[in-house]
Amino acid sequence: MSNSTLKKSLSYAQTLLRRSDNDALWPLYFFPHHVRPAYLAIRALNVELSTINEQVSNAMVGRMRFQWWRDAIKAAYEGKPPNHPIAQLLSHTHQGLSPYHFTRLISAREQHFLNPSFPTLQSLADYSAGTQGVLMLLLLQALEAGGTSPSKGGGGGAVGLNHSKLFEHTGGEHPDTSSDSSFGYGSLDKGKFKGKGKEADPLTIDHAASHLAVTTTIAILLRSIPHHATKRINVIPTEIASRHDLREELLFRHGPDTPGLRESVATMVGIAEAELRTSRACFDGTEGVPERSFGAFLTATPARTYLERLSSDRVEFDVFDKRMQRRDWRLPFTVWGDARNRRY
Repeated sequence: MSNSTLKKSLSYAQTLLRRSDNDALWPLYFFPHHVRPAYLAIRALNVELSTINEQVSNAMVGRMRFQWWRDAIKAAYEGKPPNHPIAQLLSHTHQGLSPYHFTRLISAREQHFLNPSFPTLQSLADYSAGTQGVLMLLLLQALEAGGTSPSKGGGGGAVGLNHSKLFEHTGGEHPDTSSDSSFGYGSLDKGKFKGKGKEADPLTIDHAASHLAVTTTIAILLRSIPHHATKRINVIPTEIASRHDLREELLFRHGPDTPGLRESVATMVGIAEAELRTSRACFDGTEGVPERSFGAFLTATPARTYLERLSSDRVEFDVFDKRMQRRDWRLPFTVWGDARNRRY
């Protein structure tokens, strides 16, 4: 790829993120310079896939678009990308990245495109694993391939071997999912993890990332409720909605005044907070998130700050509150503080 083509592809990806996923730009500046093109390619592809439903008029055209991306990813790995900025950028940055993860991301996005509702919490967890979970694993692979520091112990290995499979949960790992949420730094409020312990191995990192991905997924879904309601789509799992007698038709008609909505949102926030605590607890007895891997965890800061605002006394779980639809001017400073203190 020529330098001019690379610059155009990077510019396209950055513009796409600024327009459709602006919060994702702030963690970018704390990634090593040589990893940033991969970060932009991964996050921009996610935006392309997640907005297909806004660009097509029917399911058949949508499925054709997803298949085009499958073919584009395959061609990018063969060094013959189609004439699309993201495909060309992926062809330039795919070294060390598992093609399986891209295929899983496309499949998960396509399934959500065809059926955007969640009957159970397990279906939400599966969606999280195939979207935000995959994104985190790709970023971890990109960081490891870029290698800001030599690997030590279990954290090393050949490029592409670590973080190549989704972490499989065995159950019984979650603390109480109370809706009395608190998104403080908890056990990770230790600056730069100067406590004693071994270095976290790849499996521990993947385990923590999989729980953090659920927190991010829930934040994204909650933020999208007002938009989806206008399209008569309910992204609150039926399992939670029925618990609080939340009725879809009333949500579509009455929005913020829907009985059971705030209670359902509070329950989801409680689950997100529990997943965050579980993610942090994965690093108990270790030195914390390895420096070379921390950027991937920093990408969850926008989700955590959104959930903090949503559960505040001023908003009280009202996802329709206009303040929750605005950009958070404090976010860049929060990301900077998290990066400086290596916490999430």
